[in-house]
Order: sequence, then structure tokens, then C-alpha cells
Amino acid sequence: MALVLKALYNGYDRYFYEAQDPRNADQFLMNPPWVPFALIGGYLYLVLNLGPKLMSNRKPFDLKLLMQVYNILQVLANIYLFSEGMRVIYNVKISFKCQPVDYSNHPLARRELRLVYLYYLLKVTDLLDTVFFVLRKKQSHVTFLHVYHHSGILLGSFIYNRFFPGGHFSMLGLCNTLVHAVMYFYFFLTVYRPELTKNANWKKYITLLQMVQFGYLVFHFATPIVLGIDCGIPKFWLWVPLIQNVFMMVLFWDFYTKAYGRRKVK
Repeated sequence: MALVLKALYNGYDRYFYEAQDPRNADQFLMNPPWVPFALIGGYLYLVLNLGPKLMSNRKPFDLKLLMQVYNILQVLANIYLFSEGMRVIYNVKISFKCQPVDYSNHPLARRELRLVYLYYLLKVTDLLDTVFFVLRKKQSHVTFLHVYHHSGILLGSFIYNRFFPGGHFSMLGLCNTLVHAVMYFYFFLTVYRPELTKNANWKKYITLLQMVQFGYLVFHFATPIVLGIDCGIPKFWLWVPLIQNVFMMVLFWDFYTKAYGRRKVK
């Protein structure tokens, strides 16, 4: 048993520390490696257990102004990351078949590293979405899809920021920031001008945009696997986002059919 535990510890130490990109080892929330697991664990406990209990005998908080500011800041942050990401892609010779990660200290590589890290921090702030639901006593909005999506993308952004900051995985962040800029602007309208979003037919197109994103990312990560291209990225870490995006497509399609399909039939 002692030998097994020692082997597990050595494997953990070798992979989570030795395999880490040393360029971002000292960044906030990057070490120790259990930080994202603690964040996700605390998030789940707060929004699924502690928060509902604390709010059970309280009136919902009025967070209208706070949510307006939060959503606008999210829109601006996502637009910034998307535009900066597009500049990096424009200046780098991109291979859509399989783009290797540039671990050098070239200015463009450092710029990409910074954007990947900021994206990770943005996924941490995304957790406030659910906290606002709980404080406003909108617990019905705290669905499996919502909680799973926030938890999964936070963990994924941490893993790829730690080991593969950039390269073929950059397209995921690029697509996601574009979609989230649209999504958070919609959230802003739901608070600032709710009459524009209540029962609006165009809301379904935001969900369709998200599904298009997942569909493209499935194709994006399947390409190097199907073509058998080796660009320095282990195939396992290409399979993970591929399967994840297939799963998200299924979940979002289920949400879409329940939210809009029946309404159309009526």
C-alpha cells in the first residue's frame, strides 16, 4: 500500500508541477493545483446548499444596479479578450488542423499566455452568475446545465492554462468569449430593459449560437485526431474537449427543445 501511495504521489508531483508551464507558475490562482477544485467545491456548496438555506426565510436582494454593472463589465472583458485573440491569430501562422503550443518567450507567445490566463480569471468571475440567482431567490435557474457548464469550463480553463496555454486550444477561448459577449449583453438587457427580452422570439438565437459554437469546437478538436496529426499535444487532451463539447451540444439541444420547441407547437 505504501508503494502504491508513493507512486501516486510521485505521479501527481511529476505531472502537476514538472509538466506545468513555468511561465505562469507564479500567477494568482495557479498554485497549488488544488485551487480550482476548492473553488468549484465552494461554489457548489454555496449555490446548492448553504445559499438556499440562508435565503429561505429572507426576502430576495435587489441587485439590479450591481447586475447591470457586472454584465456590462463582462461584455467589455469578453470583447477585449476576443479582439486581442484575433490580433494574435492574425500575427501568428495558424494551422487549423493542429496548432502547437508556443512555450517560448517570444512577445507573441507571452501575449497569448497572458490572454489565456485572463480567460481563466474570467471563468472564475462567471461563477457570480449563479450567486446572483441564489441571492435573488431564483433557485429554479440553478439548473444542472448551468452549474455543470460553469464548473466544467472553469476546471478546463485551469488545466489548459497550466499545461497547454494557447495553440490549438486558443480557438475554444476565442469562440467562447464571442458568444459570452453576446450572452452577457442579453443578460444586461433582461435587467435594464426587461420589456425587450420578455417573451422575445429572438432569445432562442442565443442558444442556437451557443450550439453552433459547440459544433464547431467538436470539428476543431476532432480534426487532428482523425487526421492523425502530431503537433506536440497528447491525444487525450484533444479527446477531452471534443467529448465535452458533444455533451454540451446534447444538453443545450435538450434545453432548446424544452424552452422553444413546445412553445412553437402551441
